[in-house]
Amino acid sequence: MTGADPRDASAGEPRSIARTGRRRLSLTTFSAFRVVSFRWFFASTVSGTLGYQMQSVALGWLVYLLTGSALYLGIITTAQAVCQTAVSPLAGVIADRVERRTYIMLVRSITVGVAVALAVLVVTNRVTYLDLVVGAAILGIAFGLNGPARQALMAQLVGNDLLMNAVSLTSGGMNFMRIVGPAVAGYLIGVIGVGGIYILLAILYSAVIVELIPVPPQPVELRQDPKNVLSDLLTGLSYSYHKPAVFGLLLFGTVPLFFAMPYIALLPIFAENVWHSGAEGFGLLSAAPGVGGLVGALVVASLGSYRYKGRLMIACAAAYGAFLAAFALAPSFQLALFFLLLSGGASVIYTASVSSLVQAIIPNEMRGRVMSFYQMSFGVSGLSALPASAIATGVGAPATIAACGVLVVVVSIAIYRLRPVLAKL
Repeated sequence: MTGADPRDASAGEPRSIARTGRRRLSLTTFSAFRVVSFRWFFASTVSGTLGYQMQSVALGWLVYLLTGSALYLGIITTAQAVCQTAVSPLAGVIADRVERRTYIMLVRSITVGVAVALAVLVVTNRVTYLDLVVGAAILGIAFGLNGPARQALMAQLVGNDLLMNAVSLTSGGMNFMRIVGPAVAGYLIGVIGVGGIYILLAILYSAVIVELIPVPPQPVELRQDPKNVLSDLLTGLSYSYHKPAVFGLLLFGTVPLFFAMPYIALLPIFAENVWHSGAEGFGLLSAAPGVGGLVGALVVASLGSYRYKGRLMIACAAAYGAFLAAFALAPSFQLALFFLLLSGGASVIYTASVSSLVQAIIPNEMRGRVMSFYQMSFGVSGLSALPASAIATGVGAPATIAACGVLVVVVSIAIYRLRPVLAKL
């Protein structure tokens, strides 16, 4: 083993709680914040999420200024998602071989470099559409390399007992930034311009690294039979497939999201053509799931060592689909907002449950690889936006998203029936 024990009393971790006879968990919402290292990890995650949300707005605006076409923005978004998904399996292998905290800091330095380069190009009026495509692709690779290690590091920092609380708090922070980030970026574009936004991105992405410095290096599992990268990857695939609970959770974290996520791409159509609410309505529709997600995250964080996490996950996945269908068919804009808010809460409870349950049942030496497969679900889910948009052109956005919501309910129940072990987790 190398590095400091993450549960040393000097590191302020869960073992110090055990040594003082206080190992029983508190059911308070913020119990994971007792772990000093997790507080720094949380701050790093929030800084990165704020940067990502601001980047999305700045990139969309810049692409529109350069091309005047939404199609070109779709190409950039797809390029980033494909690159992120493609490197995820390799990232999982790496995350199981190296000290994760230092590795994350090195990978995140790539995002700083991209932000600085684009800031210079924008400020000097030399940026081209190709620059943005290349930058998005590199960022996709960096985010893909970062994800599995970051998920695995969080589990190392807090341990299994506090894991669901930590995942929920992290989801809450990310959802809050999902609300704040676009609003801040939209305002600042008018004040400091897109170039100024990219300078701020470089600062925020640097903060991601700086805030990990106080986190002590984590132990690395020394293996007696080191294998090559391909063998490690195949071992991770075999483990994930042959463990019924793990494979069931990976399915449950991927398939419902595949049918749910198209609603995001179609929100502008709902705002403009269905509700005729314009940019203001679009902003409200975009923010509603984030508000609901923040509330949902705090609810899950308050559950502590709740025994029926699997049942909660299944119920909330089905509720997510039902609320999306209700949103699509809502008779008024206000009711549509209400159902979107509920869908945001259900989605965060569902995804936080999947993430914490996966991490709770896998060994540390497999954590990076398994979480890389879980991370791929977010990239795969993005691939459904294009066909859903094509269908919406023919039958309309409300009918398309209503059908998607029903499919979320159906596949959630189907996976549960195929893997009843999920309800016992």
